Amino acid sequence: MNVQPTAITPDDTREKLLVAALNQFAERGFYGASIAQIAGEIGLTKQALLYHFRRKEDLYSEVLKRISERMQSAMPKQVDPGSAPEQRLEDIFISFYKVALDHPLDSKVLMRELIDDQRRDSPEEEWHFKAMLNRMMAALDAIEGMPALSFAEKLARIYSVVSMVQYFVGSAAVLKRFYGDAEFAKITSAYPEQLRSHVRSLMAP
Repeated sequence: MNVQPTAITPDDTREKLLVAALNQFAERGFYGASIAQIAGEIGLTKQALLYHFRRKEDLYSEVLKRISERMQSAMPKQVDPGSAPEQRLEDIFISFYKVALDHPLDSKVLMRELIDDQRRDSPEEEWHFKAMLNRMMAALDAIEGMPALSFAEKLARIYSVVSMVQYFVGSAAVLKRFYGDAEFAKITSAYPEQLRSHVRSLMAP
């Protein structure tokens, strides 16, 4: 029996472009990555890429959207809705940490986006990371005493944990180089308890 080769659909090409774009944006940032480089990574022309994404801004926005969706979709799988609000908040951040570890390029792109403020003129609705922050804020608000805090103070508390996760994952390659894979694995296993401890400290009114 002859096996027919699987046809490559436009959706396949779109997915491959998004993977290539994630690689390039993580390595070079929004301004450093070019349409030609992204297309060339999977053997396409610049014109072929523009068929799927009219502008580099559109491609970048879709990459950020996918990152946000990946992080948010993983959270419910590890959060017990019957647990206490304090435990749910801890579990949300541990889930966030695990997803970040599994997708280190996501963290690199987000770090570049947040620190470099690469697209200052982009509309607010394209800042997809905001939806995840809002979800974390809502989990914090479910804890007794937290709604009395100002928005600024609550966001500062949430962001301190987000920063811990992003910085740790972003520095993973350096930690591995300095301490070796075996020691880094131990650090990675120990880090969740440090996160939980920090999250608990945020719950004090």
